[in-house]
Amino acid sequence: MKPGSRPWPTLALLVALAPSLSCAAQGPTALQDNPQARVGDAAPQEPARWPRQVRAGAVTLTMYQPQLDAWDGARLQARAAVGASAGEPPRTRYGVVTLEADTLVDKGTRSVTLVRARIVQSEFPSASAAEKGAWEAAIRAELEGRSRTIELDRLEADLQALGAGRASAQVALRNTPPRFVFSTVPAILVGIDGAPVYRRLAGLPLERVINTRPLLLRDARGVHYLKIFDGWMSAPSLDGRWSVLAAPGADLERAWRQVADAHLADPLSGQASPDDPAPRLAAGAPALVFATAPTELVVTEGAPRYVPIAGTRLLYVDNTTGNVFKSTLDSRTYVLASGRWFRAVDEGGPWEYVAQSALPPDFAAIPDDSAKENVKASVAGTAQAREAAIAAAIPQTATVQVAQTTLPTPVFDGPPQFRPIAGTALRYIVNTATTIIEAGPASYYAVQDGVWFTASAPAGPYRVATSVPSEIYAIPPESPLYFVTAVRIYGVDDGSVTVGYTPAYQGALVDPGSGVVVYGTGYAYQPWMGSYWYGVPVTYGYGASVAYTPWTGWAVAFGLGWAWGAAVSSCGWGWGPYPYWGAWAAPAWGGAAYGARGGAVAWGARGWAGYTGNIYSQWGSRASVGRAAGGFDAWSGNAWASRVGSSYNSRTGVATAGQRSAVRNVYTGEFAAGARGVAQGPRGAVAAGGRGSRPTPRAASPPPAGAA
Repeated sequence: MKPGSRPWPTLALLVALAPSLSCAAQGPTALQDNPQARVGDAAPQEPARWPRQVRAGAVTLTMYQPQLDAWDGARLQARAAVGASAGEPPRTRYGVVTLEADTLVDKGTRSVTLVRARIVQSEFPSASAAEKGAWEAAIRAELEGRSRTIELDRLEADLQALGAGRASAQVALRNTPPRFVFSTVPAILVGIDGAPVYRRLAGLPLERVINTRPLLLRDARGVHYLKIFDGWMSAPSLDGRWSVLAAPGADLERAWRQVADAHLADPLSGQASPDDPAPRLAAGAPALVFATAPTELVVTEGAPRYVPIAGTRLLYVDNTTGNVFKSTLDSRTYVLASGRWFRAVDEGGPWEYVAQSALPPDFAAIPDDSAKENVKASVAGTAQAREAAIAAAIPQTATVQVAQTTLPTPVFDGPPQFRPIAGTALRYIVNTATTIIEAGPASYYAVQDGVWFTASAPAGPYRVATSVPSEIYAIPPESPLYFVTAVRIYGVDDGSVTVGYTPAYQGALVDPGSGVVVYGTGYAYQPWMGSYWYGVPVTYGYGASVAYTPWTGWAVAFGLGWAWGAAVSSCGWGWGPYPYWGAWAAPAWGGAAYGARGGAVAWGARGWAGYTGNIYSQWGSRASVGRAAGGFDAWSGNAWASRVGSSYNSRTGVATAGQRSAVRNVYTGEFAAGARGVAQGPRGAVAAGGRGSRPTPRAASPPPAGAA
């Protein structure tokens, strides 16, 4: 896969030339994508099942849906991601093959026949030449002698959507450095979505800052209060000196009960699991860092301790779970945040962005047995970065039952308010927690949990969509709705629709300049602030790092420190935005906006990267999930979610997490949670060392149906 390339309309054409390929048992995926067709168009032909598998000796090759690259009327070209699995447990390495076929066009019957399919190029970054040759031969043998006829109109429709998507994909992401705050003591970053907005609490002489997840209050004197751990901290002003409040007043306790009973605030309980002892403010209060703009907090256990990396001119800080380096070549400090590199003369800044392809060469030379091998997924040109980019293109799919799948009625903060989407004729509604796009008169599309819905009015009723306009896939990264371009309709069958999303729906994007997976677009979007707060996707504030291993694929981990990290975080466990018992039942603050979809935790309906598992599990029995198509997790379907940072070694398959973390299987709902030193090996063993204790699996309550 070329740096900056990005698959767009799924066209399962060339691999469909090989009907003898066995269907993967893990779940259905549709044959092809028709994002531009109108509701009421003829349904696609009966879908094939994806991914498909072919054997190459002891290796199982899993071929995912090909992505159309080009068609000139005589020759069609597409790319298909391939996973090569072997061993026990299976270790999966990813690659991509470029396929080509000649086409015979019959305009009279409006059909196109594909013949002489062949492999013209392949890339398996971590495979030997012998392995690559054997895998190519196995795929080639299945393609030989096959032909297939497809509809000309459908091919032209895919090309139209391809053009829209390519234009969007080549728009550069934003790499403006965030503010970096370094702390040598335990600290919490409390993110506020812009300037604090205060709203009066019913029946109490207190105002709440509604554009943040924790319970942050202000009284008539201007004194601020934060609910944290087993008590409260207070300060004479938001930017004043915070200290533990010895005797909280009755009004504070009533305010806490009011929001806690309705699940309308992050309690900052400090517990990653019910088996962990709850921290007490009397034993030590964290430092508080409030941020109203993009900010990253890096916490070290005492003064930074630099350790050399063998064979390089690099030093790294080993007493933080963040990725902080010093190059002795230029004496600069380098920090990795959200897949992006930033550097400065020292921790005080000023900071500048460094392209992943412009790093000192020592970063690519970090040994594979180094504790910091993990950052090579964010270094352009490395095998880890190339494999992660390939895996990030593979969709997670599900087939949803139309009659049984409904969208909750949207709630608006007043009459629907529309904003234009730059570069398109589309508009979106800003004053609702539901993602709703206006495509034209009486034409509305909404997406929730990776499923498209359509209606003739903003308030619905909504039904499962069988197609969406191609212009949706031209939404650029500068729009807060960019994430919806990763959700597609792959096929329609009798009473069901096959849908899917790539990791971009959860915030993991392939940077068009370097080809490296990053987190977030980098844009600072404008939220809706009316009677309620409707937040927008954010890139910084969570210490997001891209993790890739051949056993568990890629994932996004959060946090840059030993202690509590961000108070407003996407992680589904630990200190926010949800407590250990799972997502909030109530999706709204003030009845409409706050909660699971509110503010900095809403990249997509439940999904930006709160956990990197399969969001289709939210639909329960209404969806049949294609587990093997997850891409990020070819080993076991497990999601690795870390409260305050993680490291891993993609050559040994061991993932570790600092301080608070959890390993969760999104299909069984079971997880193991523990403290600093948690490690997961390729055989599934989970153990905690250092200051942690061995975690015990616990069944987690599934998220409520329809929750944001």
